[in-house]
Amino acid sequence: MATEMRTGEDLDTGAESPNLLSGRGVGKIFGGLAALDDVDISVDRDEIVGLIGPNGAGKTTLFNCLTGISIPSSGTIHFKGTDLVPAPMTDLLKHLLKMSGFFIAMSIIWTVMVIGVYYEEAIFPIEFTIAMLSVGGFRVILGAGLRRAVPWTRGVSLLFGTLDAAMGLFWLLNFQEMFARRTLFGVLPSEYIMVPMAVIMVSYPAYYYLTLLRRDVKSLFGIFLRPDAVTRLGVARTFQNIRLFSNLTVLDNVKLGLHCRTSSNFFSSVIRTGRQRREEAETTEKAMAALKFVGLEHKAGFIASSLPYGEQRILEIARALATDPSLLLLDEPAAGMNPQETAALMRLIGRIRERGIAVLLIEHDMKVIMRISDRIVVLDHGRKIAEGMPEEIRSDPRVIEAYLGSSYAAG
Repeated sequence: MATEMRTGEDLDTGAESPNLLSGRGVGKIFGGLAALDDVDISVDRDEIVGLIGPNGAGKTTLFNCLTGISIPSSGTIHFKGTDLVPAPMTDLLKHLLKMSGFFIAMSIIWTVMVIGVYYEEAIFPIEFTIAMLSVGGFRVILGAGLRRAVPWTRGVSLLFGTLDAAMGLFWLLNFQEMFARRTLFGVLPSEYIMVPMAVIMVSYPAYYYLTLLRRDVKSLFGIFLRPDAVTRLGVARTFQNIRLFSNLTVLDNVKLGLHCRTSSNFFSSVIRTGRQRREEAETTEKAMAALKFVGLEHKAGFIASSLPYGEQRILEIARALATDPSLLLLDEPAAGMNPQETAALMRLIGRIRERGIAVLLIEHDMKVIMRISDRIVVLDHGRKIAEGMPEEIRSDPRVIEAYLGSSYAAG
């Protein structure tokens, strides 16, 4: 399967998408649970779109899919005509699910075969059986982790696959010594089972590795799937929980946001080339401009953790703005703020839009959402249940039932 970048011209309409961001049929499944189910969302240039819904509705999961942190299980996402989810990726995920099932089956068969052949010869048969069952059980857990796309299980499963291949090859090269005159549970000659088993143990890891060399698999680490690459395209975000470098200064936190726009490498930084020094000065200047824009330039030298909670939230926005985005995603920016800070935040978001930056925000404060949003999208249990102007959303029966409540609608 090819992995060439698709653009908005490849859409069904046959023309480039007019939206800055366009997601169609976005779905995300975690261990059989659909966190997102066929969600359509779009953001136009210079637009503020609110995203609301009860806790667990899938709002942050959608943010993660839009920014490359999570890979959607289905659907397409385009930003400025660039496809953020190449089509082979969803096919690859299905392929990995099949491989995880094969890994689990291999683990169970391997455990039973080893116990059956060597049980009678083991010095401590009971302890040997417990040990083999434990190893087999851990392998099954690894396979289940692969199925749920748990990151750490991928490397460990590759390690086990390599060990399986080595063991299978050893069995084949030492067939007479390993299996001669042995039986499976005292019934079936072991070579009838263990030789085919050894062949499979050599072949399936080889298939696994060959799969990793495929172009669509390598695109897992390609530029248009990593969060930093999505940021370079022009999508910036903040998080629900504050994620500052608390021991760095306010200025340094913002300068880190500019990293995606710099070109200096490790060696140029060590030897302090002229180009690196100029770039460092430009980075400091741009970071100070971002702090001035949000009103924190007077605290540039403060340690980030020393700022009040509300200013830490604003600092996160400044760091996101330093990436020079076209679209800013804000995940509950007003959470924990007092009324004065919330009012200042609303003014800041308005000024961000005036700079030509579109905004997509998650927020539970309905005063904020209703006052500043041009359009509102409502999620419930991973599905989009409504979309429209604030006045329409306020009176939508489905939204009232799922989220707002009759008392808010009446007010």
